[in-house]
Amino acid sequence: MKFLAILALLMTATSLTIDARPTGKAGQISLSIKKNDLPDYFSWKQKVKVNMNRALLKYSKNIQKAYDAGLVGLDAIQQLEAASIPVFIASASKISLAKRNFNANNNSTAFATSSSTNSGKVVSSPINDEGNDIGYFGPIQVGGQTFNVVFDTGSADLWVPDQNCNDLACNSHKKFDQTLSKSFSSNNAPFAIQYGTGSVSGVIAQETVSIFGAVSNNQTFGLTQTMSNDFANTEFDGILGMGLDQLSSEKAKTPFTQLFEQKAVSSPVFSFFLGRKKDSTDTQSQLTLGGVDPTKFTGTINFNKLVSQLGFWEIALDDASVDGKPLGFTSKTAIIDTGTTLVIIPPNDAAALHAQIPGAVNQQGQFFVPCDTKSVIALTFGGVSYNISPKDLVRDPINQQNLCVSGFAGGSIGGANQWLVGDTFLKNVVSAYDTQQLAVGFAPAKQIL
Repeated sequence: MKFLAILALLMTATSLTIDARPTGKAGQISLSIKKNDLPDYFSWKQKVKVNMNRALLKYSKNIQKAYDAGLVGLDAIQQLEAASIPVFIASASKISLAKRNFNANNNSTAFATSSSTNSGKVVSSPINDEGNDIGYFGPIQVGGQTFNVVFDTGSADLWVPDQNCNDLACNSHKKFDQTLSKSFSSNNAPFAIQYGTGSVSGVIAQETVSIFGAVSNNQTFGLTQTMSNDFANTEFDGILGMGLDQLSSEKAKTPFTQLFEQKAVSSPVFSFFLGRKKDSTDTQSQLTLGGVDPTKFTGTINFNKLVSQLGFWEIALDDASVDGKPLGFTSKTAIIDTGTTLVIIPPNDAAALHAQIPGAVNQQGQFFVPCDTKSVIALTFGGVSYNISPKDLVRDPINQQNLCVSGFAGGSIGGANQWLVGDTFLKNVVSAYDTQQLAVGFAPAKQIL
């Protein structure tokens, strides 16, 4: 029995923003996926729902993999059915903690210690900031044809629309034309991805894929032949997953894995520098393949070993602090995800964190901070603390008592110890991902604070 159908009611989509427009029926919300920032006529409650739910399914779909592998039982599925609010699921926290296979005293290493290199190159390119720092996307070439894709460390599949798809969503996007390429091949094996508010399906194919001039030959990708109307209004065409290979629904190597194996890039490391709209001048975001741009950070990039074997970039979180006061969190893990806007943490952790922010409000599990707060939250990984600018703590205003939605939200993602760390944090660091050493590294970013 497959349990993903149960999860369909848990409203979200991978690396996308959900447009929760009211329907004609009172009290209901119709969900469609939209790339731009949420419009002003949305209530703050709708904006909270959107930002809370947008990352759910790319984690919830992996509960099926964990169940099939015997890592979780039927009770994990039944808990989803009984939930009255969306539940964010990666792997059960007890699984993640049990899979640690490294020395806790040696889980942080300098960037220079990455041992695998080849004769390739390091390539960097600006990427685009969607809406109010909702997510980050840029162009790639598939068979010489250009598509805009979301670069998402929380998933591991590449897909773009097919020329033969006549759905409304396909017709509003760039479509891949097989007749224009001599390197295209496919055995027509089917693939399908069901999102909480939409779906794509089609065939698995192979093609030459170029990312910023680095070429992956015979790259497996999904060629979507049906796309639900939820995708009709998005400005990007597809998704490029940058998680680890075992996370792939297409059972394929990711484009970055192949870039390194085919010696198109010089090391098994890629890195992100994420800008923000609130800077006095826009800070240009950047993705680097094959290394890290030293002009984008200060100090040393310290790496932390992964604690999960399910394909997530999941590392140990030492603690968090507010204005220099440690909160005393222990045994926490963090999934690092460029495709998630907020930092989503267990409700009890969220309550404890916001209790230390002067003027913060906990309204039935929804958290708000003064729009002019100066409080600085820091996250500690591998003994090193990284500050989060108050600009990133403050999000949408609720037009009430000078309160804004917090960049930290309360929600369960698999247990009391598991955090989902998105762009609220990642805009403050350069984040690097080592696919051979299985580690995530951070250094303070050089940007306007």
